[in-house]
Amino acid sequence: MAYGIKTGGRTKGVQNKITKEVKGKLQVLIDKTVDELTTANLSVSHKLKLLELALNYTLPKLAHTYKEVEQKVKSYTVEVLE
Repeated sequence: MAYGIKTGGRTKGVQNKITKEVKGKLQVLIDKTVDELTTANLSVSHKLKLLELALNYTLPKLAHTYKEVEQKVKSYTVEVLE
């Protein structure tokens, strides 16, 4: 037992083996498809839509980040002089 210290496993930031293989195969498929699209009888809009769908599987999606802004409460003291 390691007493709470984990020594094995995948290090942070390293892709899974399957993920790496799948992305590689998708990239090859997309490259072949792009070459075939130049001779295909598709309209330009259909070609762009197909590329957009294919890129969703190869490029990482960015996570939404929100920045919370603290609003400081300002207090004022009003003195009435008579």
